[in-house]
Amino acid sequence: GAQIQSGSISVSTLGTNEVMLSGNLIAILSSGFIHYVYSKFIDPQNFDFTTLDAKIHLVEQDLSGLGVEQQDKNELRRAKRWITRRGYLLTFALILVWPLLSIPAQVFSQSYFAFWVLLSIAWGFGAAIVITFLPLFESQDEIGRVCSGMFNYVTGRQGDAAEHYAEEETPAKTIDEPEEVPVEPVKEVEAEDADYQNFISIVEKPKEAEDSMA
Repeated sequence: GAQIQSGSISVSTLGTNEVMLSGNLIAILSSGFIHYVYSKFIDPQNFDFTTLDAKIHLVEQDLSGLGVEQQDKNELRRAKRWITRRGYLLTFALILVWPLLSIPAQVFSQSYFAFWVLLSIAWGFGAAIVITFLPLFESQDEIGRVCSGMFNYVTGRQGDAAEHYAEEETPAKTIDEPEEVPVEPVKEVEAEDADYQNFISIVEKPKEAEDSMA
């Protein structure tokens, strides 16, 4: 590209927009073309992707580890609505509003550019602080539980942390799990009736013999 455009290859000719654009496009597209040719004609794998549906089992019905609030459909709808609204609002602000704010300034002065950079740095640091410390704040109970357990294990103590925070794990639900059919115990009354009938038959047999002899 630099040879065609400028007739020579140097640092300045390689740094032009046209040459850099053509180089990036060639690097990206050529890698995809090489991959397609090699996998299609040189070493085809012929993988049957339908086997993924047969071998990968979904665990959507596994509700183990989820609390009551996390299984509440109304709460999940409210959380989805909260995320969707703020996601659209943030996308609109970053893609449209933020670039439009630079139009009135036209050519940035040194002070305006410094303000713009300072604002960007503040935004980055603020986002980094939120995504770093907010999960720690939300998981402070679990983190405290783990740290307490580690401390008790290292020091050889048997604290109450494990007993206090012990939660019964809900067994994982599986699809098409056969239900256990309850087996009814043998009723003792029926056994007593059978013994009574046998006893009566034994008692009545001598009487029948005596009657026949008489």
